[in-house]
Amino acid sequence: MKEDVVVIYHIEPVLESFIWGGRRIIDAYHLETDLKNVGQIYHVIALKGHQDCIVTEARQPLSRFYETHPEIFRCKAPVFPVRLATSCSEKKMSSHLHPGNGYALTHEGTLGKVSGSISIEPDGTEQIKLFGNKAASLEEFRQLVEREDWEGLFQTITVRSGQYLHTPAGVIHGGGGGENGKISMVFASNSDISYRFFDYHRNDPDRRLHVRQVYDCVNIPEVPLAPIDPVCYEVNGLRVTDYYSSPGEYVAKRLDVDGPGSFSFDRFMCIVCVKGEGKIDGIPIRMPETVLIPADHGPVRLDGAMQLYMISYIDEQ
Repeated sequence: MKEDVVVIYHIEPVLESFIWGGRRIIDAYHLETDLKNVGQIYHVIALKGHQDCIVTEARQPLSRFYETHPEIFRCKAPVFPVRLATSCSEKKMSSHLHPGNGYALTHEGTLGKVSGSISIEPDGTEQIKLFGNKAASLEEFRQLVEREDWEGLFQTITVRSGQYLHTPAGVIHGGGGGENGKISMVFASNSDISYRFFDYHRNDPDRRLHVRQVYDCVNIPEVPLAPIDPVCYEVNGLRVTDYYSSPGEYVAKRLDVDGPGSFSFDRFMCIVCVKGEGKIDGIPIRMPETVLIPADHGPVRLDGAMQLYMISYIDEQ
């Protein structure tokens, strides 16, 4: 009986322009594109009929590949569960939130969204982020929104380079632009639902507001919010940084490679190279390429000088 050959798959990125985007991602990754601005490069995304990365070796969208090759992923999620992107808001993003699963399934027929981000700018930089709200009641929240009293409504949070910021469902966030428009790696559940309630009066017909939905979903009182100082450790010749792991949401890690090493994880892994170049199991990889490692692959051999970000998923019990 012929054994199945376990291989490493390549994932082709999806680039998307946004009103708040620019050229920093294009220049940082030396991208060849006709787009005048890029707000995000989706290294991993699988929204069927919309943004959907191609798996090179299968010539299938990732959403379809997940359906037809369950043995590669070995997870129970009904659709491919995670997404990974590089993002840079060179202009201000809308003030918005993402709904939780219960609300999104009832009103949108799809899962909600949680996410988290880490700046990949040089060490020592800081970002002041619009993050969370100060309202003590929904009525107070409504009044502050109607008056556009953003100073009275919005919380801000200072995030140092190297800190991770997880964004639960229902948390108001946005802003950015200018000095706060840093290039960041964004880990998330595989959903694209955003409810905006303020967009700086840009009046873009493709960016409608969702004030009622925001009132339905906003966290009041706000949940405790703070950046995370991640855990870093050396293992098998690598430096590993653990950012976040929660069953049913996503797993986020960084792997720093400087010479030969190996890494093991008992779930599928999507890995993007954001700096340098090297090899994964002898297969060359360089910025900004992405590979998919099957769940039953076993230890992955890494070599070179590169910085990798990994996203995966653990089933809820």
